[in-house]
Amino acid sequence: MNEKKQIEQSTAEGFLGLFNARFGTDFKIVKLEDAPDVRCQDSRGYELNLEITLTEDLPRDIQSALGRSNHRSVEVLREHNKKVAEGKADPRFSSLSENVLARVLERITGKVLNRYGANSALVVCDISGVDWDWDLAIQELMKKLDLKRNPFDKGIWIVNSFKTKLYAVIEGNV
Repeated sequence: MNEKKQIEQSTAEGFLGLFNARFGTDFKIVKLEDAPDVRCQDSRGYELNLEITLTEDLPRDIQSALGRSNHRSVEVLREHNKKVAEGKADPRFSSLSENVLARVLERITGKVLNRYGANSALVVCDISGVDWDWDLAIQELMKKLDLKRNPFDKGIWIVNSFKTKLYAVIEGNV
């Protein structure tokens, strides 16, 4: 199984654990595909199709999390902090209400342009090392989202990187 499929499977498993607990369902992964990424089914035969995407706080955070970039390493951080102290660089920070919200908005906007068929949900896995409280940003996110075309009748969801919290951007008809 390639790395992309491993990420999608892991995200789907974490999402399904939280989703099933929330709604008293028992969906399980049936098949990994391309669009939608994961096909699921419950014991009654109902289907749930998941399109998986990741979001990051800053550009290249996903690459860093996958070991393909060192831009979040301690060495790079030390060097950047030195430049900030010397007045040669600006401090870097992530703000849920600014850049982090903009990144998740980008991811969702890109996905709502496609069709995934009936019984589909979008699952956005937030890979941030910060355990953001998305409940604080959902209303702002909804104001900025253009959902005239929403192919996700089963909702748009954010799951934290630890896969311990599930946030409904749009709950959909479950």
